[in-house]
Amino acid sequence: MLKLHFESVEVLGPVKNRKILKGYLNRISRKFYKRYNIDHSFFISYLYARQFKKMLKGKTYDFIFAPRASTEIALLKTSIPIVYYTDATFDNIYGYYEWFSNFMSISIREGNYIENLALNRASVCIFTSQWASESATSKYKVDPEKVHLLPFGPNMDNYSFKNAVNTQKNKDICKLLFLGVEWERKGGQIAFDAFQELKKRGLKSTLTICGCQPPEYIMDKDMVVIPFLDKNKPAEYALFEALFQEQHFLIVPTRAECFGVVFVEASAFGIPSLTTNTGGTGAAVIDGVNGYRFSLEAKGTEYADKIQEIFTDYQEKYIPLSKSTRHCFDHEFDWDVIAEKFHEIILKHLPKG
Repeated sequence: MLKLHFESVEVLGPVKNRKILKGYLNRISRKFYKRYNIDHSFFISYLYARQFKKMLKGKTYDFIFAPRASTEIALLKTSIPIVYYTDATFDNIYGYYEWFSNFMSISIREGNYIENLALNRASVCIFTSQWASESATSKYKVDPEKVHLLPFGPNMDNYSFKNAVNTQKNKDICKLLFLGVEWERKGGQIAFDAFQELKKRGLKSTLTICGCQPPEYIMDKDMVVIPFLDKNKPAEYALFEALFQEQHFLIVPTRAECFGVVFVEASAFGIPSLTTNTGGTGAAVIDGVNGYRFSLEAKGTEYADKIQEIFTDYQEKYIPLSKSTRHCFDHEFDWDVIAEKFHEIILKHLPKG
């Protein structure tokens, strides 16, 4: 993204993994039956700061770009302006994700301390959603003047040539795609229930599950499971692309989500997304534009209602929604567009030195 608008970009990371310290602290935390979160610890932040200080010595930069790097910049002493870009604060996600819960009290204090330092040390703070930015201004008292909104783009490279959506899909069979590594957190059961409900109503449907292995009892003759795809491998990326080309809806009723890059990727192919109104999903899925968001309490039947409503009026509802989805991607989520907006923020709000 940066290379599109700046003459020179130098990558300083990733920093070395402190495995010895991490193992030692994890052994201590197990004795207290609670976790110590080393990734947001004072010790690691101090080591990062020391390492980056050496890297920066004698060098001149217009700014330091720190995506999702609160620990890396919290204790970094430098006169170079810092631009912090993230989809959530520590306060956003502590207790929100199951895996980011039950920390030792000292770890919670350190996590908030590190986040507070990072946010207030940065000259510009960019968030992917209102959900995240409000945490910064309310919890950490960040000056609203330096807070900006900018979504993440897709985690793929080969999409710019797709200037039109595929309107030649098989409209006799409604094809649903569930894409996620964590079956439960991503709402796999609800997606499956919606699929079953559509079939019960007589709407021919298929469900492709990609990225995970569902529980053994989840089975259907019209269901395909692809446990894993590595988009960095050309053959598997080609399969990923082919998969997106033929699907009608992405259905991911996630229980917790900071943003949801998968919704952006679906939008690149003109595939509307169906998800929940939680966390930062509202920045990735805009109701009636590139999909719909449901309450966390919504069941598979409610998802099925919306799918049936749109798909059974294919020409008047599905095709316009698919085109609107791709249009949304082109104007909001394309990395070229994001880079342009990022450049404008930097020029306007970065301290002049």
